[in-house]
Amino acid sequence: MATTDPGHLARNLRLITVHEILAGSLVWLPVFVLFTRSRFDLDGALALASIYYLAVVMLEVPSGWMSDRLGRVPTLRLAAVCWVAAQTCFLVGDDRFAVVALGQILLAGGFASLSGTDVTFHYDTLESMDRAAEFRDRQARLRSLGLTATAASALVGGLLAFAGYRSVFAVALALAAGQVVVTVRMTEPPRPTRTAPPPMLLSQLRLSLGHLADRYLGWVFFYGFVMVTLEHVAFEMMQPWLTELLGRSADDVGTTPVFAGIVFAVTSFVGAGAARASAPVSRRFGVVPTLLGLAALSAVIVTGMALWVHVVVVALLVLRSVQGAAAPVLISDAVAPRVDQSRRATLLSLNSLVGRLGYGVLLWTASDRAGDDVVRVLGWLSMLSWLLVAVLVASALAVVPRRLRAV
Repeated sequence: MATTDPGHLARNLRLITVHEILAGSLVWLPVFVLFTRSRFDLDGALALASIYYLAVVMLEVPSGWMSDRLGRVPTLRLAAVCWVAAQTCFLVGDDRFAVVALGQILLAGGFASLSGTDVTFHYDTLESMDRAAEFRDRQARLRSLGLTATAASALVGGLLAFAGYRSVFAVALALAAGQVVVTVRMTEPPRPTRTAPPPMLLSQLRLSLGHLADRYLGWVFFYGFVMVTLEHVAFEMMQPWLTELLGRSADDVGTTPVFAGIVFAVTSFVGAGAARASAPVSRRFGVVPTLLGLAALSAVIVTGMALWVHVVVVALLVLRSVQGAAAPVLISDAVAPRVDQSRRATLLSLNSLVGRLGYGVLLWTASDRAGDDVVRVLGWLSMLSWLLVAVLVASALAVVPRRLRAV
């Protein structure tokens, strides 16, 4: 039930911080592709990744609509429960493809429910306290904290992998259970007085997409679509690439999990700094130039991996999370004040949906052609990344008014 109690709203802000730490503690992240590749080869690992992204597509908009219609807190609770179920599947799945695939679908359900809802819950709480102007800086700090948690958990996950992948998933299960406890204590922030109930799903989609008539929001939405691919291509290929770098095989990864954990930890720490810097940097250079610079950086990383399997390229790899850390802060800050409260989560979910749909199809195509050739896949993804950057630059120059490039 919604509340205007200042004490409950202040408690929300404290719980948001704890929730961000738990949600960001992805101990499975630095070893999951190693796990799936060891069981199902690279084509199987990519197929499982595509199942995850396509499942997000199926669940993204319903979860955003649920957030806008039923509330932020119930949707956050659903995300936590999905993650508990997903980690249980990974814990017991081993080499059973169907069980691991079910875990991917449940993991997607958690991320879909979280996507857009966590930031709108934060914004709604601040708005209810007449503190909405603090959102960009507070969200940047919060994102930074979450990535710091990701960094620490990546080290833990890499070390736990020495004891076997199951130990990693057991810890992930405990962290997801902690999310359930935290979300149970959250309180729904109040909504504006309505003369009619929120619209049903199709009407909600139409009304939310209507905001894209604003050219600036339309371009930001398009950027969010492209960002999913640019941000994730290096992520999916990082663990197989590190295996190649260390001269190991999919079945004998050796110390790769620990090395991957260290790389992911440094990457997340760098991302934490990028998230914290996103607000002042965007004020200095403008939102659109900052977003374009982040996109180009992601393309440079993939190209470096494709051209040279060498330890020097690890210096590029640690910048992988910069776009994923900084860009969502700027996208949320662009959307929140320009979109009605009742449609914010739906629009952000739609943005995530179209991005993951495109990337899911891309991964499925790659899995059908990849075999187990890491460098070949990276070369193809590198060319695609630069094509996407070129389209982003051209569309920004053509669509976004000059005055809004410096917002």
